[in-house]
Amino acid sequence: MITRVSPIPAPASAASGVETWFRPSAAVAFLAGALTSFTVAVGGEMPLGEVVLALTAGWVVLCLAVHQAAPGPLLSQRFFRVLMAAQTVALGGYVFSDLYRHSHPHDMARGWSRMIFLAIDVLAVAYLLGRSPRNFVAFVLGQCAGDLAFTALFGPLFGDLWKFGIGAPLTFLVFLLAPLAGPGWATAAAAGLGVLHLALGYRSLGGLCLVAAALGALQLTTRRSRPWLAPVGLLAVAGVIGWIYVHSQSDTGRRATRSDIERSAMMTAAVDAIERSPLIGQGSWFSNSDVYDHFLLIRQSLAREAHIGGFPEPGEDAETTALHSQILVALAEGGLLGGAFFLVYGAGLLRALLRAAFVDRWHRLTPVSTLVLLSALWNLCFSPFSGAHRVYIALACGLMLLLQADRLAPAAGEVIVDAAA
Repeated sequence: MITRVSPIPAPASAASGVETWFRPSAAVAFLAGALTSFTVAVGGEMPLGEVVLALTAGWVVLCLAVHQAAPGPLLSQRFFRVLMAAQTVALGGYVFSDLYRHSHPHDMARGWSRMIFLAIDVLAVAYLLGRSPRNFVAFVLGQCAGDLAFTALFGPLFGDLWKFGIGAPLTFLVFLLAPLAGPGWATAAAAGLGVLHLALGYRSLGGLCLVAAALGALQLTTRRSRPWLAPVGLLAVAGVIGWIYVHSQSDTGRRATRSDIERSAMMTAAVDAIERSPLIGQGSWFSNSDVYDHFLLIRQSLAREAHIGGFPEPGEDAETTALHSQILVALAEGGLLGGAFFLVYGAGLLRALLRAAFVDRWHRLTPVSTLVLLSALWNLCFSPFSGAHRVYIALACGLMLLLQADRLAPAAGEVIVDAAA
């Protein structure tokens, strides 16, 4: 039976509530999120949001040096220390692999700086979210505003306004606002967006929205019944995704097949690189390895089998692209040590999602936090960790720290739906 817990007490006055939202840390979080969509060329593509986070991390180090104590509750958590220790090990793995493989100095610098900036981002976001859980909302709103502003200024990638323009930011905005109408409306909105994304060819986000809707519906049931209902929900989501995918193939089938070929070739090449050198790795950006050549050959073979043209032949690519799998690339480049952070990070994401499915109560930030975690898990398997993705990883880490500290729901200040055990 579903019950309602009494509302969490609101601030003493409206003025104090305004001060809570417009505190400096909230402004910094919003700015970091908004500027992540815009990049500058510094060896590679560096999001401007990382500049804000680097300055924030500098402030954290200064506070630590002056006060000899962690300047925020999340920085004192055991999981934060584990993440930072794993990232230190991962950087060491990259250094050893590059020196062993004699990687090109430019690629070594890019690989090492990528790992260093990831640690800086995690530190800064953990500090900001520790200042106030509301800063999580400010960060997400900033990312939405930045994505929309970038699309308005420069247009969508490949001319696809929905998938590479407004689809993702509008989805996160709906996940933030729909819960104001209640859990039922929030779940329905998530499911509706999932169907819409699948129909418009945005398969990854469509699937994530449907899974988020299933998890939201699961949280409205009793905790005792969730282990029985979860498999049914996942099967229903899989059925809906399959049905919509089949009926939308006529319009997006060719582009979807090209994407599948690209990702399959990347995954196969990365797994092969790991199997050939699981401990040492192939070095940053595979600069002194044949991994990219292997990827191009696999892609060419898969494209011919599927009768899909338009891919450059091996040797014709002007420049190489990042392989789309955070955990596989880290393991392939830096070996087992180089992938230490993403192994810990992935375990944390799975733990947070399992807790959301089987333990946590529903509250107004449940939908958006679930979507952030699901997106992070998808990106862990199928996206690079260069550029803006480093900031997304840091946001997911900060969110996991908030959830482990049980600080997200109380900060929302709303009625929480609970299910009897």
